[in-house]
Amino acid sequence: MKPSPNIAIIGGGPGGLTAAVILHKAGWNVRVFEADASEHARSQGGTLDLHADSGQVALERAGLLHEFRSIARHEDQGTRSINWQTGSTLPAVPRDDSGADRPEIDRGVLRGMLLRALPEELMEWNSALTSVEQNEDGSFTLYFRDRLSHVADVVIGADGAWSVVRQYLTAAEPIYTGVTFMEGWIEDPTPEQAGLVGNGSMFSFGPSQVLVAQKNGRGRICVYAALKQPKDLLRRRLERDSANVVVEEAFQDWAAPLRSLISACRKFVPRSINHLPLGFGWPQQDSITLVGDAAHLMPPLGVGVNLAMLDASDVALAITEGSDLRESIRNSELKVRVRGGELMTQTISAFDEWFASEGEPLIEKGHDSSSVDW
Repeated sequence: MKPSPNIAIIGGGPGGLTAAVILHKAGWNVRVFEADASEHARSQGGTLDLHADSGQVALERAGLLHEFRSIARHEDQGTRSINWQTGSTLPAVPRDDSGADRPEIDRGVLRGMLLRALPEELMEWNSALTSVEQNEDGSFTLYFRDRLSHVADVVIGADGAWSVVRQYLTAAEPIYTGVTFMEGWIEDPTPEQAGLVGNGSMFSFGPSQVLVAQKNGRGRICVYAALKQPKDLLRRRLERDSANVVVEEAFQDWAAPLRSLISACRKFVPRSINHLPLGFGWPQQDSITLVGDAAHLMPPLGVGVNLAMLDASDVALAITEGSDLRESIRNSELKVRVRGGELMTQTISAFDEWFASEGEPLIEKGHDSSSVDW
């Protein structure tokens, strides 16, 4: 009997871990390489809503849907829009997905659940990939910054926006959208701040700025102040002033209740928003593929993590269920590329609407333009 191939997954986020859990439970030889030094080495970002037709499908395939539903925040699925000048709540726009079930979960909690489903020895922390080389026998040598190299028969690149695995396959680079999210946290919100955000997400659309606030676990609030500015101009401003000063100046004319969310954040961290070129693809190559942001980076409007997990589960199931490993990976890659390309187009268009809808709630057009996943 032919031995099981060595499968290396680059990236220990929700996508990479979903693939690892499915492959491990099916008895395959898999290992995850993650750049973080440990599970809690850095903040994992804000809250995520997992969709019934994507993220939850992936968890069901991984045997974790029941656990997810037992710890998710089903009560935090609300959305409200606030007028940027008056601070008043705008009339809700009717949605055609009122029956959709999208429970919220903090990204760190989701990652922890996936990690618990894997034996500790399958996680290789502090493993920042620097390059990939293919060997004469078709296997791949993976080179890391602070550890010995590793040889794998199959490589799944789940290493995000600036994927090193993608760099091996193509020279395409992410494109700056012209927008930077300034991320801040309110650890202990006042009753007024909590009431403004509500049970879920709050959005306020102004001229060249958008303010988003999301309720997270333990009552915390994650605030995203979106600034539409050239990257060089913003960089020069941040060299001169703190991120908090930059945000406070940008929103100085906004309603007082909204400004209170900004002033309550101890520290803002800039995160540029990028996407891969529309129509992006890469030459197919045996036994190496991409999932999630590595394959179809797009603005974070509630699609990214769901799509990453669905991609990963598609690839993992193709490996476990197919009779021809290489053909199975190629077929699953085609599915990932076609689906991701369609959603990239929709999501980039929806993101552009954010800065063309001053003061008005967005109408959803087959995509979730009123959600953020980071």
